[in-house]
Amino acid sequence: MDASKTEHTTASRQFADQLSDSQAKLKGATEELASVKARVATLEDSNKDLRISLEANKGELTKKVSDLSKDKDELAKKLSNTANELASVKASREAEVSALQRKLGAALAEKVALEKAKEEEVARVKGSYESLAAGLKAEIAAGEVQLTQLKGKLTVNMVDRILFDSGEASVKPNGRKVLENIAKAIKSVADKDIRIEGHTDNVPIGGDLKNRFPTNWELSTARATAVARYLQEKALLDPMRLVAAGYGEFRPVARNDKPENKALNRRIEIVLVPKE
Repeated sequence: MDASKTEHTTASRQFADQLSDSQAKLKGATEELASVKARVATLEDSNKDLRISLEANKGELTKKVSDLSKDKDELAKKLSNTANELASVKASREAEVSALQRKLGAALAEKVALEKAKEEEVARVKGSYESLAAGLKAEIAAGEVQLTQLKGKLTVNMVDRILFDSGEASVKPNGRKVLENIAKAIKSVADKDIRIEGHTDNVPIGGDLKNRFPTNWELSTARATAVARYLQEKALLDPMRLVAAGYGEFRPVARNDKPENKALNRRIEIVLVPKE
């Protein structure tokens, strides 16, 4: 009886120990589970915050990507426009350069042509000068004719007595020969007009001569016209090239203070000038 009681007591004690041990393990497991749940909750909260942050970052990044894409498109458009403008400017400049080169070429060609024409003109005037000098050698030696050549302008200066008698406006026979020699020499200079200028001294027209020539203007003009008519009618020079003008005593080449100077002022000048 006592032995049975002792066994029962021992069994009860073992069961109690096992129960206590199980309860302790259960408590530890429960506490561990609670700890795990707490950690899980913490992780879920962190994960939630992370998702929210990622979503926010994703939206911001998406906006940045969109903005960058727009910037890229705008820059590409500007680049295209700039390239087109540069191409247009380049084409325009090339056209301008080409036009300027053509103008330059034309200007150079014109310059060469003008220089050549000028050289030919100078040569013709020089030839006329030399021809006149040869044909009028005696008159030049006698001081009745003077020749001047300056910058393509040729002037034949003749004292009046070689062409006209005193107070007359008709060319003398000897004067006609002089005019024929002059006409032969200047016919080749076709690009020049021929000015015939009459000049007198300052002695007033007097006596009956005043009825024909009231002043020296009329006398000088009549003499210049007589020379022009002779060159046109007898020497057959083109009348379109001839100009007759009388200056009276108002363009002297010397002072009218002595006879020899007055003689210098009484003159006919034949001047080859550029056509108007």
